[in-house]
Amino acid sequence: MKQKLDEEGNKCSILSKQQKFNEHCCIRCCSPFTFLINSKRQCQDCKYNICKNCSTYQKKEKAWICSVCQQA
Repeated sequence: MKQKLDEEGNKCSILSKQQKFNEHCCIRCCSPFTFLINSKRQCQDCKYNICKNCSTYQKKEKAWICSVCQQA
Protein backbone atom coordinates (compact mmCIF):
# COMPACT_ATOMS: atom_id res chain seq x y z
CA MET A 1 0.00 0.00 0.00
CA LYS A 2 2.89 2.36 0.77
CA GLN A 3 4.30 1.75 -2.71
CA LYS A 4 0.92 2.57 -4.27
CA LEU A 5 0.74 5.84 -2.32
CA ASP A 6 4.31 6.72 -3.34
CA GLU A 7 3.48 6.05 -7.01
CA GLU A 8 0.39 8.25 -6.74
CA GLY A 9 2.48 11.03 -5.22
CA ASN A 10 4.99 10.81 -8.06
CA LYS A 11 2.19 10.93 -10.65
CA CYS A 12 0.70 14.02 -9.03
CA SER A 13 4.08 15.70 -8.90
CA ILE A 14 4.61 15.16 -12.63
CA LEU A 15 1.07 16.16 -13.65
CA SER A 16 1.04 19.29 -11.49
CA LYS A 17 4.06 20.58 -13.42
CA GLN A 18 2.07 20.51 -16.66
CA GLN A 19 0.76 24.01 -17.19
CA LYS A 20 -2.78 24.29 -15.82
CA PHE A 21 -3.42 20.51 -16.01
CA ASN A 22 -5.11 20.43 -12.62
CA GLU A 23 -7.30 23.42 -13.51
CA HIS A 24 -9.06 21.34 -16.17
CA CYS A 25 -8.64 17.70 -15.03
CA CYS A 26 -8.74 15.65 -11.84
CA ILE A 27 -5.22 15.01 -10.53
CA ARG A 28 -6.20 11.49 -9.43
CA CYS A 29 -8.08 10.00 -12.42
CA CYS A 30 -7.37 12.63 -15.14
CA SER A 31 -11.08 13.09 -15.92
CA PRO A 32 -11.90 16.53 -17.31
CA PHE A 33 -13.98 18.83 -15.13
CA THR A 34 -17.38 19.96 -16.36
CA PHE A 35 -19.71 22.47 -14.76
CA LEU A 36 -22.58 20.20 -13.72
CA ILE A 37 -21.61 16.60 -14.35
CA ASN A 38 -18.10 16.42 -12.93
CA SER A 39 -17.42 19.54 -10.91
CA LYS A 40 -14.07 20.50 -9.43
CA ARG A 41 -13.34 20.27 -5.69
CA GLN A 42 -10.17 20.95 -3.76
CA CYS A 43 -8.77 18.35 -1.37
CA GLN A 44 -8.28 19.88 2.06
CA ASP A 45 -5.05 17.94 2.63
CA CYS A 46 -3.08 17.93 -0.63
CA LYS A 47 -4.79 21.03 -2.14
CA TYR A 48 -5.09 19.40 -5.58
CA ASN A 49 -8.33 19.70 -7.56
CA ILE A 50 -10.26 16.44 -7.59
CA CYS A 51 -13.51 15.14 -9.08
CA LYS A 52 -16.59 13.70 -7.41
CA ASN A 53 -15.52 10.10 -8.00
CA CYS A 54 -12.11 10.60 -6.38
CA SER A 55 -13.32 12.38 -3.25
CA THR A 56 -15.58 12.17 -0.24
CA TYR A 57 -17.07 14.90 1.90
CA GLN A 58 -15.96 14.88 5.52
CA LYS A 59 -18.80 16.29 7.60
CA LYS A 60 -16.62 16.70 10.68
CA GLU A 61 -14.09 18.91 8.86
CA LYS A 62 -16.71 20.29 6.43
CA ALA A 63 -14.32 19.70 3.55
CA TRP A 64 -13.58 17.41 0.60
CA ILE A 65 -10.79 14.83 0.95
CA CYS A 66 -9.36 12.85 -1.98
CA SER A 67 -9.21 9.08 -1.85
CA VAL A 68 -5.41 9.02 -1.64
CA CYS A 69 -5.27 11.40 1.34
CA GLN A 70 -7.92 9.31 3.06
CA GLN A 71 -5.80 6.17 2.67
CA ALA A 72 -2.67 7.95 3.88
